Amino acid sequence: MNDSVEDGVGEQKAAAARDQALKDLVAQSDLTDIRVTKWHAELLSDGPEEVGELDLKLSSAFRYRNGGFDIRFSVDAPLVSPGGEEKVASIQVAVVASFSLDAGERPPRDLMKSFMDQVAFFVAMPFIREGLHSLSMRIGLEPITIGLLHKGKVAPQTAWTSRRQFNGISTDQESLGPGGR
Repeated sequence: MNDSVEDGVGEQKAAAARDQALKDLVAQSDLTDIRVTKWHAELLSDGPEEVGELDLKLSSAFRYRNGGFDIRFSVDAPLVSPGGEEKVASIQVAVVASFSLDAGERPPRDLMKSFMDQVAFFVAMPFIREGLHSLSMRIGLEPITIGLLHKGKVAPQTAWTSRRQFNGISTDQESLGPGGR
């Protein structure tokens, strides 16, 4: 065998091992709680405004704890006027999902990142979606709808109001503090 074929086989085996490790982590864990820890919306002018741009920022973090781990997803949704010259509103939502973990060692950071991206985000997404939608309406704006979350993607790729579609959801992962990533 030549080196490129051996490298390809080695990469396939490594990918299969990562997939199996994630399946094992899912089998050893369970969702024990999910809660909204931040629910904030602020209209930044007294008059009715039309939203021109939305730059949805999503961050995630995890923290190990005795008997499991917590994963936080935070969304910051600044909305600006159609010309982009004036900030119209700010909406922020944070959701924490708590998972139990059968006895054993703490999962490594790279496995936790995979769990956050491929499992936990799908658990938290309905809470994030509902928060953005409800809060935008409560402050008198068109309701924000975020697009579908597709497998293999870190975040939805689109968001829109009934009048306008927006692209570009940025993501960031961080530590929740002591015991985190």
